[in-house]
Amino acid sequence: MGYYTSVGALVAAGETYSNNCVDGKCSGCGECCADLLPVTPDEIRRIKAYVEKHHITERKDAPFFDPNAIDLTCPLRNNKEHRCEVYPVRPLICREFICSKSLQQAKHDRDLLHESRSPHSMRWEVFGNPEVIRLFAQIAMKGENA
Repeated sequence: MGYYTSVGALVAAGETYSNNCVDGKCSGCGECCADLLPVTPDEIRRIKAYVEKHHITERKDAPFFDPNAIDLTCPLRNNKEHRCEVYPVRPLICREFICSKSLQQAKHDRDLLHESRSPHSMRWEVFGNPEVIRLFAQIAMKGENA
């Protein structure tokens, strides 16, 4: 179950979404990494500048069973080495995420971030890849025709 789906279905106070921490620290599992992130224009500018300066290319991790699937994983995460390629300039959502938080704390943090940020596709903003934008346009068109 994805983060945003599970946070919407909060259960008991104090229940955790998941806890992939090892000894209280990030395990590098990547469960929190996604293409769509609440970010500011300044965060996008810093990331783009870092990507250009360090010649970072878009990471693609389409599901093994469908290479034509739209990739919603973070294009800045190196899954083979379990690390963020833009770690020094990663956005606030990535810096503040701790997977061992309770669902209620995660929802509270998400709501605070959404007050000052809007969701952006990192594939589009950093690499100019329109696949996620096209997907949402198709979904919107289907909704208008319903």
